[in-house]
Amino acid sequence: MTLTTVSPRIPRLAGATPRAGYPYDRGFYDELIAGQGRYPLVSEHDTEETGYGFRVGAGQTWRLTMLESAQILDVCMSNADDPREHFFSGAQISIEGGKITRGIRLWGTPPRSRPIATCIADTVRVRENDRHTRDHFAYGAHCNAHLWHLHAGVHHRPCYDNLRHGYAQMGLSQHAIHDNVNLFQKGAYDPYTGAAMVEESDSGRGDYIEFYAEIDLIVSVSLCPNGAGSDGLRESWSQTGPDVPVYPIRVSVFDTGITPLDWPTAL
Repeated sequence: MTLTTVSPRIPRLAGATPRAGYPYDRGFYDELIAGQGRYPLVSEHDTEETGYGFRVGAGQTWRLTMLESAQILDVCMSNADDPREHFFSGAQISIEGGKITRGIRLWGTPPRSRPIATCIADTVRVRENDRHTRDHFAYGAHCNAHLWHLHAGVHHRPCYDNLRHGYAQMGLSQHAIHDNVNLFQKGAYDPYTGAAMVEESDSGRGDYIEFYAEIDLIVSVSLCPNGAGSDGLRESWSQTGPDVPVYPIRVSVFDTGITPLDWPTAL
């Protein structure tokens, strides 16, 4: 059984629901983007085949870079001072849509219901295709031991364990893990069947995605055991590791010196 359901080519619908019209100060973010390359480096860490946790302050940026080849990254983001506020995939889809690239904000949970990070760089060059897949899922989650047992009968180290390890480095328990973003994962959902479609990432060595922290964040990153992804996602779960290379990444934090905009709190 595979996740390779192919539907007829679907035109981009003129009647599709537009993104919500929440305030967006384009000049502010254009200034942030224009400053890239001038922001001083605060910290840098290379990691491979595991999870990694780090803290980033409001007004700083954090960059995730492919060091050798494409690598799917499952990423959780939580308020550093109140982990009950974290990335909220449901709001993300309703407000910004299901894909992440430059100019897209990542939204947090109620009651604050505010942007917690904003993408200011994405170097992946998209290869267009009939299934309309592209890198950076905003509505995915992570593999866990139950999925491995279901499809492979083994407990290979899943993203859940990696995310737990990353949060533990920052003093948080597994209860902080939530439905995360899937960066550098190229995919979509079949609009007719709802089946997940995952293809090999379009990214390559040197590609990166970078986010501006709207609040103080704790970030946990998992290097997915499915590597760059493939059409045979469920088949790859039957492999125990050696046949699916996992490539290292670099986590870099920069200080912009630019204070985030205020956001109205929920009533």
